[in-house]
Amino acid sequence: MNNAERARAYLKKIPNAIAGQNGHRATFAAACRLVEFGLSPEAAWGIYLEWNRSHCLPPWSERDLRHKLRDAFKCMSAKPHFFSESAPRQKVCQYVSSNASARLSLPPLHPGTDAEIIRLANLRGLTRNGVALASEKGLLQFGEFRGKVAWFIVDHSGRVAQARRLDGLKWTDDAKAWTLARSQAAWPIGIGEAATFPSVALVEGGPDLLAVCAFLVVESREHDCAPIAMLGGCARIHSDALSLFAGKRVRIFPHVDDTGANATRRWAEQLAESGARVDAFSLAGLRRIDGASVKDVCDLAAIHPDDFERHRCLWNLFP
Repeated sequence: MNNAERARAYLKKIPNAIAGQNGHRATFAAACRLVEFGLSPEAAWGIYLEWNRSHCLPPWSERDLRHKLRDAFKCMSAKPHFFSESAPRQKVCQYVSSNASARLSLPPLHPGTDAEIIRLANLRGLTRNGVALASEKGLLQFGEFRGKVAWFIVDHSGRVAQARRLDGLKWTDDAKAWTLARSQAAWPIGIGEAATFPSVALVEGGPDLLAVCAFLVVESREHDCAPIAMLGGCARIHSDALSLFAGKRVRIFPHVDDTGANATRRWAEQLAESGARVDAFSLAGLRRIDGASVKDVCDLAAIHPDDFERHRCLWNLFP
C-alpha cells in the first residue's frame, strides 16, 4: 500500500469523535496522523473529509475541519516509521521538541525597515504604528524564506517561528503560513517579553498578533498590556510557559468559530490553574465595513461604523 492507503486504513480503525466526549481531541489527533503519514495537504484533505463523514458525531463543518488540518500541519511532521506497514504505532500529537535548548535554525532576520512595515501594514489593513510596535518588541522580523521576502512571527525564546510572504501570496495552494521545522507550536509567542507587564492580550495567529498591537497603540496600552499569540487554536499552552502567566490579567480574543470557543475554554482552564485572572472578549455579532461578519481581531480592524457606535461602551478592549 502507498502512504495514502495506509493512512486511510489506519483512520478507519480509530474511535469515533463524539461531541461532548473529547471529540475535538480525537478529530485533531486524526489530522495529526495524516501529517505523520507524510501526506500532502491536498491528499490529507480528501481522507480527512471521508473520516469526518464516517467517524464524527456530528460531522464537523468544512471550515472547522480545514482549521484543524492546518494546525496539524503547523505542529507535526512526517514520521518515516509510519510509512512501514509493520512499524509499531507511536503516540500522536507530540510536538517536535519540548527542549528549550533545541533552538530553531532561522534564516538571517532583521527588524522591519520603514518600507517593510508600511508594506505589511497596507497588506493587513492596519496602522503603521501598530505594525511597528510588533517589530519594536521583537515579535515581528523580516527576511528571505524559500526564495521569497517574508515576515516572521518570532520571539526571543528560540522555540517557534512562522513565516508568511510579504507579497500576500500563499507558500502552497493550502498554506498561507509556514511554521519552521523544529518549532514548538504550543509555545505562546511573546510570553517572555511580557515578564514585566501586568496585563496580557492573548490571540490566535500571527495576523491577529499584528492587529492586537495596532489596537494597543490606539488605546495607549502598549506600556502595560503585552501582546501574545498562539499559532493555532488546537494546541494547549506549553507547560513551560504557564508559570510565566501567574499573577497577570489575561484577556483572550478567540476566533468566532468552534475551534476558537474550544481554545478559549482550554486556555482559560490552563491559565486559571497557573494563577492568572482570565476572561475573553467575544467578537460574535459584529460586522466589517463590507458587511461580512467579524471572525477575528484582524476583521475587527475593519469594523462597520454602525457597529462601532452601537457597541461604543464595549470598546475597553484590554484588561
